[in-house]
Amino acid sequence: MKRPLLVGISGGSASGKSNLAHYLKNRLGKRASVFCMDWYYRDNSGVSREKADKLNFDHPNAIETPLMLKHLRELMAGRSIEAPIYKYAIHGRLPETRHVEPAEVLIVDGIFVLVEPKVQEIMDISVYIDVPSDVRLLRRIRRDVKERHVDLEETLRVYERCVRPMHMKFISPAAARATFRWHQLDDDGFKDRVYNLIKKRIGEGRKPA
Repeated sequence: MKRPLLVGISGGSASGKSNLAHYLKNRLGKRASVFCMDWYYRDNSGVSREKADKLNFDHPNAIETPLMLKHLRELMAGRSIEAPIYKYAIHGRLPETRHVEPAEVLIVDGIFVLVEPKVQEIMDISVYIDVPSDVRLLRRIRRDVKERHVDLEETLRVYERCVRPMHMKFISPAAARATFRWHQLDDDGFKDRVYNLIKKRIGEGRKPA
């Protein structure tokens, strides 16, 4: 079978990665599947509260990379997977799994898409979403309060201790590896352009899986 078109979406925390991924998925319908690297955060549900408070989810080692790559290769080979479901409130995985089907287009969403070499090198198209840090912080505060029930002080503590330094060390330097760097606040038409590029590329011959 033909290898799927792999589209990587990266950027800092709260830059809009999932928003772009789901926009493309909605436009492409059944021809696309979304694969989120956040699903593969290591299970720390059994650690003490003291240790949990010191976890750094913005370091590449926070991801269970071998399992993530195994599942990514399964999808590339045309086989469905049962992906883990990570719950931030317990710092761990639920007993249930998420069924993901292979598709013509595999949209890979995560802050480490361009950081992890074995992921970055297999992307056919990659996007780095460039958003000013103050805007990303405001978005993160809103998201944490509304969706994850995290208070403001905790969000700011994690941002200062982990998010900002890891962004500067890993995420931002990796932007140079992207096919496209999207300055989100200044370019409303980008989403449509990348969608049209994907549509065009779908018709091209893909590499064998």
